[in-house]
Amino acid sequence: MSEAPSLASTYGAWLVSLFLETILYGIGFLQACLYFQWYPTDAWSIKFPVALVLQVDYLWFFETTQISFFFRSSYVRFVQEFGIVQVDLLWSDSLQLLANYLSAFTVQIYFTSRIYHLMKEPIDSNMHKASGLGVYAVGIFAVVEISAGIAQTVLSYQLRSFAKLENTKAITTLQTAGSLACDIGITVYLCVFLARNKTGLPRTEKMMNALMINAVNRGMLTALSSAFTMILFLVYPDTFWFFLSLAPNSKLYMNSMLATLNMRHHVRKMAGEWNTVELGTDTGTGRTAHRRAFVSAVEFVRPPSPIESHDTASKDGHFGSRETID
Repeated sequence: MSEAPSLASTYGAWLVSLFLETILYGIGFLQACLYFQWYPTDAWSIKFPVALVLQVDYLWFFETTQISFFFRSSYVRFVQEFGIVQVDLLWSDSLQLLANYLSAFTVQIYFTSRIYHLMKEPIDSNMHKASGLGVYAVGIFAVVEISAGIAQTVLSYQLRSFAKLENTKAITTLQTAGSLACDIGITVYLCVFLARNKTGLPRTEKMMNALMINAVNRGMLTALSSAFTMILFLVYPDTFWFFLSLAPNSKLYMNSMLATLNMRHHVRKMAGEWNTVELGTDTGTGRTAHRRAFVSAVEFVRPPSPIESHDTASKDGHFGSRETID
C-alpha cells in the first residue's frame, strides 16, 4: 500500500500522544483524589459527572477504558507486531475513540447544566430569551459532537484501516466542529455572566477575574485541541499526526472540570469569606445584596429583600458584616 510508509513514518506521533495522555491521566487521578477528599459534602449533581468521567468506584470507567485500549493498541503495534507496518484499525482503537468522545461529552454537559442554572435570573426579558436560546444552542452542539463521534467510531470500525480514514473526513469535521463550537459557547457564557456580576468592590473584582481567567483557560485548551485535531486530520489524513491532539483531548476535559471544582477554596479565600461573597448593592437600601447561582459549583448567595446587617461571627464561618433575611 502506498499509504503504509506515511503511517509508519509517523509512529513517533502515536508514541508522543501516548506519553502526553498518560501524564494528563496521572494529573487527573491526583485531582480526583483531592476532590473527593476536599469536598465530601458536595451534592451528587456535582459528584455524578466526576464519577461518570472517572468512575473512581469502578476503576475510572471512561478515562481508564480509553487509556487502557490505547495501551493495548500500542502493545500490538510496537511489541506483538514489531517490525511490521500495522495499518489495520483494531477493535481497541474504535473503543478507545468512543470512550474519548463520551468523556468529553460528559464534561461539556456538566458545564452546560451549570450555565443553565446561571442564566435562570437574567437582567431583563430580552436577555432571558437570548440566554435561553444560547444555552440550548450549546447543548445542541454537544449532542451533535457526540452523535458524530459515535457515527465516526462505527464508520472507522467498518473501514478497519487507518489508510482509509480519509473517507471519514466529513463526519470527523462535523464532530470536531461541534466540539469546538460547544467549548467556545461555554466559555463565552461563563465570561458574560461573571462580567455582568462585577460590582467594583476589590474583593469581588479579584474573585471574578480569577474565575474568568479559569473559564478562558479551560475553554481555550479544549477548543485548541479540537481545532488542531481537525486541521491535522484534514491536512495529513494518512498519518498519525492528528493523534497528538486527539488522544489527550478527553484528559484535557477531565482536568479542566476537576481543576474548576478544586479551585473553589482558593476563590472563596480571595473573596474574604468561606461560603458567600458580595456581588452587588441593593439599590433600595444601599446595602450589599447577594446572588445565588453556580459557577462550576462555586456557590454565590442572593437572599431576597428585606436585608438587615449586623456584625457577628456566624456558625458557618462568616465573620464581620453580613446580611441576613428577616
